[in-house]
Amino acid sequence: MNTNVLSAVFRRNFMSYFASPTGYVFICVFVVLSAFAAFWPNEFFNRNLANLDQLSFGLFGFPMIMLVFIPAITMAIWADERRQGTDELLLTIPAADFDIVLGKYLAAVAIYSVSLLFSLVCNYIVLSSLGDPDTGLFLGTYVGYWLIGLAMLAIGMVASFLTANLTVAYILGAVFNAPLVFFAYADTIANRQWALALKEWSIGGQFRDFGRGLLTLSGLLYFLMVVAVMLYLSMALIGRRNWVARQRLGLHTGVRACCLALIGFGAVTIFSRHDVRWDITAEKLSSLSPATVQLLRDFAPSQSVQIEAFVSPEVPELYVTTRLNLLSMLRELEARAGDKIKVRINNTERYSEEAARARQSYDIKPHRVITQSRGVTQEDHIFLGVAFTCGLNKVIVPFIDRGISPEYELVRSLVPVGQQKRKRVGVLQTDAPLFSRFDMQTFSSSGDSPLIEELRRQYDVVQVDATSPITERYDVLLAVQPSSLGPEQMNHFVAAVRNGQPTAIFEDPFPVFSNTPATSAPRQPPGGGMMMMMGPRQLPKGDIRALWDLLGVDFSADQIIYQNYNPYPKLRQLTEKFPEFVFIDRGCGAKEPFSQASVITSGLQHMLFPFPGSIARRNTSELDFHVLVRTGDKTGTVRYFDMFDRGPFGMGRELNPDRHHEPQKVPFVLAAHIRGRIRASQPMAGDAPAKPEAKVDNAPAKDDKPSAKGDKPATPQPKPAEQKEPEIN
Repeated sequence: MNTNVLSAVFRRNFMSYFASPTGYVFICVFVVLSAFAAFWPNEFFNRNLANLDQLSFGLFGFPMIMLVFIPAITMAIWADERRQGTDELLLTIPAADFDIVLGKYLAAVAIYSVSLLFSLVCNYIVLSSLGDPDTGLFLGTYVGYWLIGLAMLAIGMVASFLTANLTVAYILGAVFNAPLVFFAYADTIANRQWALALKEWSIGGQFRDFGRGLLTLSGLLYFLMVVAVMLYLSMALIGRRNWVARQRLGLHTGVRACCLALIGFGAVTIFSRHDVRWDITAEKLSSLSPATVQLLRDFAPSQSVQIEAFVSPEVPELYVTTRLNLLSMLRELEARAGDKIKVRINNTERYSEEAARARQSYDIKPHRVITQSRGVTQEDHIFLGVAFTCGLNKVIVPFIDRGISPEYELVRSLVPVGQQKRKRVGVLQTDAPLFSRFDMQTFSSSGDSPLIEELRRQYDVVQVDATSPITERYDVLLAVQPSSLGPEQMNHFVAAVRNGQPTAIFEDPFPVFSNTPATSAPRQPPGGGMMMMMGPRQLPKGDIRALWDLLGVDFSADQIIYQNYNPYPKLRQLTEKFPEFVFIDRGCGAKEPFSQASVITSGLQHMLFPFPGSIARRNTSELDFHVLVRTGDKTGTVRYFDMFDRGPFGMGRELNPDRHHEPQKVPFVLAAHIRGRIRASQPMAGDAPAKPEAKVDNAPAKDDKPSAKGDKPATPQPKPAEQKEPEIN
């Protein structure tokens, strides 16, 4: 490589572009068009996100703008040399064809880089004035724009080497670049399989990760592959007048170019299966959690899992972030899992063919949402549904709503559909209405609660009846409001906990949003209010204090916690009326509101506890008591029986607006993880008082003698094997 020749060619072409007003005009047009495509569409303000999605993925987005701008740079690279006759001078200087081609290409890249730099500055100023853009996402997007330019410039150079006419060179540059741009819309003219392949190998398909702030090795190789093949063709075209047998050498050159393209194609394919990906966004918007990455490594389905998503192209502002996160997680799952997972994303309008297929094949229907825009209430029907299939197994997520992590929804559906072994969750049958039951008041059957429906998507859920001893083992036993159990049921439940059954206990001293008796309230008879009208029939309740004694905690059944903290100014009136709505986050005043040492709460950022109770570790407890959630110190308590404004005959109880709030100004523990071993000598709930046992001395006494009847001294008996103490978790 002759660097002097390369530098001379570079300077000559770079300076000549700015020697006339035409170059400045094209740069101004490029900056205006990019700003217009980014900020003019209504979607930019409807989405209310400070990013360049409209410019990157819009119908008239960046690749379309490049079809106009790139030929303006490349048309004069060689066509103008031939028109002026200076090509003979370049070919006679002591330099290799590669030096000339590379010098001209680098000059075109420099011209494009200057233009892109102006666009970057202008767009960043606009975004910064309107919001707070993610710098990493913004720069990652522009790295993708730059790589698109590198590839399209190389293609445009080939067009310039084919003609001496500038107009024809401009048209050919646009025509040669058009296929890689329009492949992104292949689904409008090709069948499904061909369309997916063409879209994946389009410029827009390879840019997609860069537009999400991800720098990928496979994407980089794709653009460099295009550059390498096109530069080789340019070298072949510039040296074709030296060929003796043009036809044979032309065929040979074409074969070598195809081989080079196949090598690049193979490299991109391999790295797309085992890609190196770098998320440079500030919030790691497109990164999977370490737990998800590990799950994908261990994921071994019987065959490839097919994920088909039906997503509306336009959604209300409230669902924009959910839609973007869903699309990002779907693409990241496919990229990380390799051949284990295949993803297809369908842009689904309400009355489109895709909508009909979603309903017929997966029973995914448009979800009705009510939103307000500029003071006007509007109704929308949007698709955010995902279907998972693996052989005959199928899991459907009809709609991913706001506030739910799309990553969590997607990953938890992979386990059951991939025929992986599902964990078993036992749900204790209490008076909490979790499972479907017949309502005597409405004479109708209610469905399972949302909690049970959510658990069944990922686990085998089993109802556990505590009227008999709980001998079966579960991965976890879920007990919601166990204080509503009867005496015998309570004994069996406490016995199961004592025997080491992992258990999640949810006890609420004031379940205001559920038709469930509070800890201090009597049990409701079967049939609810109708049975109460027919006559008093109070069912006995078990003594839940046996459970607290076993766990070594104190639970205030007659105290409800309140906290003077509200992170939402719009809900100020609500918390002024109901300070028992306890918000927990970093601003509540607690030093560590959520335990970062536990996997249960380390990722939590915000929680709401309506009318909660509190627990405290006893000083005499030998169990490990790890605090998971705690309040700040702007707290107090309300007595349970002071919460009600009782009506006539004790019916129709409503909240007492004049209930007494007693300030405590101390942190309260709302959740804890208790582990440890139970001493074998500790009595179990329901056990009868131990009777005094006669002392047995297995060793023979000093004065033991054989009796007259020939009896032998008692033989020492072996001691019973030491039993392992059960462990509470």
